[in-house]
Amino acid sequence: MKNTKIEWCDATLNPVIGCKHGCPYCYAKSMNKRFGFIENWEDPQFFIERLRQLNTAYPKSVFMDSMSDIAFWKDEWIEKTFEVISRNPKNSYIFLSKDPAAIRKFIIFKNLTRRMADCVFFGITITNNSDLLKLDECEVDFVSLEPILSPVNISCFANHPEIKQIIIGAETGTRKDKIIPEKWWIDDIVRKAGSLQIKVFMKNSLKEIMGSDFRQDSLIWSK
Repeated sequence: MKNTKIEWCDATLNPVIGCKHGCPYCYAKSMNKRFGFIENWEDPQFFIERLRQLNTAYPKSVFMDSMSDIAFWKDEWIEKTFEVISRNPKNSYIFLSKDPAAIRKFIIFKNLTRRMADCVFFGITITNNSDLLKLDECEVDFVSLEPILSPVNISCFANHPEIKQIIIGAETGTRKDKIIPEKWWIDDIVRKAGSLQIKVFMKNSLKEIMGSDFRQDSLIWSK
């Protein structure tokens, strides 16, 4: 488990490394290219020994898949991970995916153990309006608008009362076609989120863009 610069959690664990999505803006892939965690990024690998680190002395919020997408976790990896989580319910465990089907499958595993009901949180990544259709295919606790690549109309969140938080972040790195969001994109999301009583957490990548309107509401998994 490693402390992290990701503002909305205390640490990352990453029992799985690797992803098959092929997103052009992928930070995790560039990290793997730099440090060589695994040989083939598109062939995810499971590191079961890392799960022992979840037995922490004090409660932590742990992002479980910053170096993968749970869409590509094998069933036995999920089963082993939740087995260890069930023995360590003091932490908050955060999972993020671009794939609604993966979230549905993970929720089934979660529901097999009642002790995990209040300590596991699922989110889906949305980067543009076309991604919003994913919300009709799964139930999530939060939505990650990172990187936000265009204006996103979250009015449809009114049909999804299970969504309690939105995380917004700009694309980072030095990609040639890097997209820098406009302030009004974020302002519109904040206004609509307020009307729906959804918390907003802006990543530090938006500080310069948002100025005095930068905000970080409390996180739903904070203990």
